[in-house]
Amino acid sequence: MHKSQTSKTTTKPPVKEFIVETPGAMKQEALRGFIFDIQGHSVHDGPGTRTTVFMNGCPLNCIWCCNPEGLFRHPVIMHKKSKCVCCGNCIESCPYDAVSITKEGNLYFNRGLCDVCKTHECLDTCYHDGLELNGKFYTPDELMQKLQRDRQFWGAKGGVTFSGGEPLMQSRFILEMLKRCKKAYLHTCVETTSCLPTDYYMDAMQYVDWVFTDLKHMNNGEHKALTGAGNSLILKNIETLAKKPDWDGFIVPRIPVIPNLNDSDENICATADFVKAIGLEVINILPFHRLGESKYRQLGKVYRFAEQKPPSAEKMCHIKKLIEGYGLVCFIGYETPF
Repeated sequence: MHKSQTSKTTTKPPVKEFIVETPGAMKQEALRGFIFDIQGHSVHDGPGTRTTVFMNGCPLNCIWCCNPEGLFRHPVIMHKKSKCVCCGNCIESCPYDAVSITKEGNLYFNRGLCDVCKTHECLDTCYHDGLELNGKFYTPDELMQKLQRDRQFWGAKGGVTFSGGEPLMQSRFILEMLKRCKKAYLHTCVETTSCLPTDYYMDAMQYVDWVFTDLKHMNNGEHKALTGAGNSLILKNIETLAKKPDWDGFIVPRIPVIPNLNDSDENICATADFVKAIGLEVINILPFHRLGESKYRQLGKVYRFAEQKPPSAEKMCHIKKLIEGYGLVCFIGYETPF
C-alpha cells in the first residue's frame, strides 16, 4: 500500500472506555483475554493457512451481526435446541428459577436472569451438550501455547488472525499478544472495525502485519443507524494508518454488502473514492449471509434478517465493476489471492 504522509490526530476518548474488563486484569500475572472461538486451518482470514482467534467485545452493534455471542463481555449460556432432550436437569439445578418449560414443551430461559448469571450451575447437569458458554478466558501463555502448536501447519505465508467482535477492544490483552507474536516472528493479522481511539489504534498497529477493516457505510448518519456509531473515527483511523510512512503493513478495506442498506451505487462509489484518495489499492466485497442465525436462537434473541436474501451474483459483479472503475482491485467474497 502507498502511504505518502501522516494524518494529524485530534482529541480522542480514553482507551478505558473500550476495554473488556476481566477478573484480575489489572495485574499482569492475572491478565486474561475473553475469547469465544479459536479456529485452526483457516484460509479466509489473511494470507496462507492461519489460526483465527475470535475475541469478545465490540464498539459497534451492527443490526446484521453474524457473531452475536461476541458482543458479550462475560460468559453467558447458549442453548442448543438440536442437542437438548428437555431432561429438566437445568430447571432443577438453577437456583434462580430462570429456566422453565413452555406449553409447547420447549425450554424457556429468562434472559434477564441467565445473561447476568455468574455461577452457571445448569452447565454441570446438562449431559447432552445442550448448554454451553459463549466463550472462555485465556492467559497470554495459554493462547501462545495454542498458536505455537498450530504454527507447524501454517506454512510459509500463514500466521495468526485476531478477529471478533473487535479484538482491539481488550487492549491490555491484545497488546501483550501482539508483542509476543512479533517477538516470536508470527505473522499477525487483525479484522477490525477501526472504531477505537486513534493513538491506541496506531500503537497496536505497529505490531500488526495485515489489516482487514470494514467500511460499512460512507454516510455518517446511515452508519450510525446501522451500527450504533458514526463513521468519522473509523475513516480517520484508516486514513491515518494508510498514510503512516513508517508502517509497512497491508490494508484491505472490506464492504459487507447488505441488500437495500449499503449497496447503492452512491455508497459504493463514495467508498471507492475514499479508498483511492488515501492511497490504498484493494477492496474486498463480502455478500451478506445468514450463517449466524442459529446463534441468535441459542441466545434467546430475535434475528431481524432471517428472511433477508444475500445479494445476487449479478449485483456483486455490478459493485465490482463500479469499484474497478476507480482503478482499484476488487475481490468478491473470500476467494482471494490472500
